[in-house]
Amino acid sequence: MKKFPAFLLILANNALFACGFYPSGEDLRFSFFHAKCFGYPMYSEFYYSANLFSPGYDDPPGYVEPNQKLWFEYCKGKAKWDDVYEAVYELNSADITADSKNSLIHYLFQTKDSEAINYLKFAKNSEFGNNWEEDPWERHKTFVTVKRTAQIKTAIRLAETAKNELIKFRYLFLAMRLSYYNSDVKTINELFEKNIKASKRKDIVYYWSLYFKTLAEKDSALCNFYAAQVFANAPDKRFMVSQQYNAEVPVDKVLEYAKTNQEKANVYLLAGILNVSKSLLYMEKIQQLTPNSEGLSFLLLREINKLEDWVFTPYYSLFEPSTVNSWWDEDRDKKTIGMVMDRVAQDRLYAAKILALVENVAPQKTDNPMLWEVSKAYLHFMTKDYNGCLLQLTELQNRNYAPEIKDQLEIFRALVLTANQKAGKAIILDVVKPILLKNKNYQKFIFAVGRELEYLGNTTDAALLYSLMNGVTWDEENEYYDNAFWKTKKNKGETYTDFYDNYFDYLNVMYTPEQVQALINNIVVNKDNQEEFAAYKYHILKGQISRLYDLTGTKYIRQNRLQKAMLAFKKVGNKLWNDKYTSWERNQENTWNDGSNVFDENPFYTLKYTPEFIPVKDTIRLNKYTVTKQLINYLSLADNHKTKNRDYYYFLVANCYFNMTQYGNSWMMRRYYWSSIGGVTFIEDEAEFHECNLAKHYYQLALKNAKTDKFKALCLRMMGKCEKFRLENKNPYEYGQEYNDYDTFIFSKNKYYLDLKNKYPNYYQDLVSDCTFFENYFKARR
Repeated sequence: MKKFPAFLLILANNALFACGFYPSGEDLRFSFFHAKCFGYPMYSEFYYSANLFSPGYDDPPGYVEPNQKLWFEYCKGKAKWDDVYEAVYELNSADITADSKNSLIHYLFQTKDSEAINYLKFAKNSEFGNNWEEDPWERHKTFVTVKRTAQIKTAIRLAETAKNELIKFRYLFLAMRLSYYNSDVKTINELFEKNIKASKRKDIVYYWSLYFKTLAEKDSALCNFYAAQVFANAPDKRFMVSQQYNAEVPVDKVLEYAKTNQEKANVYLLAGILNVSKSLLYMEKIQQLTPNSEGLSFLLLREINKLEDWVFTPYYSLFEPSTVNSWWDEDRDKKTIGMVMDRVAQDRLYAAKILALVENVAPQKTDNPMLWEVSKAYLHFMTKDYNGCLLQLTELQNRNYAPEIKDQLEIFRALVLTANQKAGKAIILDVVKPILLKNKNYQKFIFAVGRELEYLGNTTDAALLYSLMNGVTWDEENEYYDNAFWKTKKNKGETYTDFYDNYFDYLNVMYTPEQVQALINNIVVNKDNQEEFAAYKYHILKGQISRLYDLTGTKYIRQNRLQKAMLAFKKVGNKLWNDKYTSWERNQENTWNDGSNVFDENPFYTLKYTPEFIPVKDTIRLNKYTVTKQLINYLSLADNHKTKNRDYYYFLVANCYFNMTQYGNSWMMRRYYWSSIGGVTFIEDEAEFHECNLAKHYYQLALKNAKTDKFKALCLRMMGKCEKFRLENKNPYEYGQEYNDYDTFIFSKNKYYLDLKNKYPNYYQDLVSDCTFFENYFKARR
């Protein structure tokens, strides 16, 4: 998984993000079709993944090594399986004696098979040469090479005199393997061309020999052909031989070397597996050549996993597929969510083509009928043929499948039943509830059901499901974060603050206050319901009602709907205000930015980085409710034509609005956290938060009602300060270029500073150079 440097971003509210984390690869991939369940462990190195292929296939239960099987057959089944393995892989040369208790060794001595006995001893004595370098300090490199060369000559000589054909081939294989580690390509080619190539014997020893011939082959097309045959027939060599395949060589060139349908199918199989794009053509060719092959079924499995990533990763998360890393894409900033979803539509059409192939194949004529039957149901869902999916699921529900397959079918059913509802009427269906309970730790599934509901207009149940995702968890085995990360349709290009991993941050940006209120109402009505699913669904949010009222009020503040904000804040309760917003009971959750989220200064009378210049007349215990109530009170006084000091109250109101921006002491009225280096957000009042437009408006009203020139000058100074922030936000690059010539910037761009200089030239220098003069100018209001 890609980790980006910490200096690029410090995100708030989560220590994970504070290190510059950005989800990528397997963190993002949505997959409900689990490859491990479908019975292809010998291909596990090539399961679809956002990560690179890695060595180490999964041995299925009861798996027998091909070499072990060959020796078992050699002794006509008169040795124990475990003894065969021991004799071949564990005993050393000195252990191969007539009095050995190993049944294979005993059989060979009993039958007086001296050739096989001598071969085993020779093979044991050759193991020293099966490495590039035995001594890491290279002190004996020449010695090992000489010794290996001698062993190669001996192996060739013994092969020439061997009467048993299998023993002969085994000596030749050892000679080729030793030659490979001796970097002797010439000997590998000669041994293969002269002794092995024309052989009709196609056992595992042949394909092991072909593997080393592949490593020595210079003709790229022929190398690809050999690699395909080894891949198909020697599972233990699959990973390594796949590295020899040159994808730039046209498949048609490789097929020129194939003589049988099976050889052709093998070529298509390896080409299809290594193809990162669409492999339908290869599947169709294999289906024509070897319709019941395991290779065809594995390609189907892999192609469905590709399609999941191409369709469901963007559909549910709005990220691009997990294998696409836009951070290295020159056109990254040009990409939009709409473009990503257009690609999803095209990939659904491709899924329909895979479905057509599946429907034209009789499952009972394949090597894995269950895979083909389950794939058919899933592809119907992927193509949005929900009725077709449900019909197929009904047909499969009584099949005697393994529990893990039945679990997947249940997940498909939950997703399709949820998606197959009318917009505006979607709910969590009763049949879906037990499936959610059963899979409550499967975060991406929980999220996907929620996302389907959200798309259909049920934002309340969507939020409740999002709240159940139990945080960021690391999957140790697969090395990715096993939870959902998602974007929104508001995204324009990518920034470090454009994704979500928890319900609150998402509601904070995307939900309207009405939607949050509807969520609260639902929780209040149902929070005491003890029915199993209801208890599960509400168990997180029923304890966060105050937090949701806080969010509702904050959203109304962003819309400047103060009365509604005050009513919401009134329902929060003192406990949350004390826990979250006071310095004596400080909660550490959001204290990362500029000290804390604490109301430690009065937003009406105090400005950050400015000496106190307004006497405090009304003291209140500060929290969102009291600030909003006071703001409404001061606005009422300021707007009342009968009020004598309207300019005073407008100035206080302006101060409050200024302090509710990123530059003030009460930014938490609009935000729960923010970062000056985190890029833009998609919160509706983003411009206001950075530009102080409402503050400027009310400073202007204070100016309009002012009685003295000095106070008017102060109002212009504050309007100029707000305008400065607006200009910086609108033209950051232009401002940066002119920063060194600050006077030029002021005069050429900021009309309020120009007005201040032109109308009140005697006050200009005081007000723009030293804020300690503010007190004198405010006192001169009357």
